[in-house]
Amino acid sequence: MRTGYLLSVFDMVDVGDVDVVQQAAEYTDRVEARVLSDEAVYGATGRLPVVPAHERLEIVGSLREVADAAIYDPAGPLKVHSRDIVYGRTDVTVGSAPVDRWLRPRSPQSADEWGRTSKPTSTGGVLGYVPGAWDVFHVGHLNILKRARQQCERLVVGVVTDDALFQAKGKYPIVPLAERMQVVAAMNIVDAAVVDFSSSKLEVWDRVQFDVLFKGDDWQHTPKGERLESEMASVGAAVHYFPYTAHTSSTALRQILASR
Repeated sequence: MRTGYLLSVFDMVDVGDVDVVQQAAEYTDRVEARVLSDEAVYGATGRLPVVPAHERLEIVGSLREVADAAIYDPAGPLKVHSRDIVYGRTDVTVGSAPVDRWLRPRSPQSADEWGRTSKPTSTGGVLGYVPGAWDVFHVGHLNILKRARQQCERLVVGVVTDDALFQAKGKYPIVPLAERMQVVAAMNIVDAAVVDFSSSKLEVWDRVQFDVLFKGDDWQHTPKGERLESEMASVGAAVHYFPYTAHTSSTALRQILASR
């Protein structure tokens, strides 16, 4: 068995991170992610990463092709066997780390390639659906997905279009639709990702036919929440509410990026 060690920063995990992980999985039997510590990133770039190491580690460890994830220890051995290989991402600085081969992120798939009718390949059990923007994927997003998956056997994630987000919030997302879809679909607790075109969830229910829809509790006991519950009840689906992670948001990350 040949192990590929992917050494990178994994700051604000993006479609490039997802793609190089998938490339490493194509070349080796097992992929282990090694995440540069905050101190190592500062030493290599002169500034701290946007996302702290423990959150970067949790997210990259949730990627489907990653068998193990750990903080990179420059004082210890990286490869266990000589046949193993250390990969790095060509456009990410890793300082003087011992990289054997560099991987260049490929162009992301278009949103059209994902199709309007993507569904889980497995059957049986409660099918859950959780819509969202998933812009600049962070640990708060991961917590939402984990909480939803705890309440269903299969999970479909809806990714709201750029135009729909602009109509709702008056601004476009930082990350375009196709890239947001590819990142979300790469999480190991997600069975399928679909484009969410409309504020009415009846349209997406016609395509996915989920049993339960998950929303943040800021919708509960509000007019929009009551409309959603009524729509879902008309097709026999339930609405479950749960709290979102308060300390992390895409808005906060957007502000940090704007200040740099």
